[in-house]
Amino acid sequence: MLDNHHLTNHAVTRMQQRGIRNSDLELLLLTASQVSPDAYLLTNKDAEREIAARKREIQSLERLKGKKVVVKEATILTCYPSRATDQKSTLRYGRSYQ
Repeated sequence: MLDNHHLTNHAVTRMQQRGIRNSDLELLLLTASQVSPDAYLLTNKDAEREIAARKREIQSLERLKGKKVVVKEATILTCYPSRATDQKSTLRYGRSYQ
């Protein structure tokens, strides 16, 4: 998203002074409300919405820990909860894919 925007020297200086990173700008441009044709504002409501979405994503990741999906070409063949021994052998020997 930041690829579509050019940073002026003034903006770079102000970002450094205010502790704003490039990744922060990208996040703002993706999640903030456009309040005018030339301005974005991350409102409390925007922030709460994004935090809730990320919490749901974290909960899904917690639930999916240890699950394995087997894919051949573009077809999902199976998915299942993987045992610790399966995970260990997959990580050790199963990396010969191309």
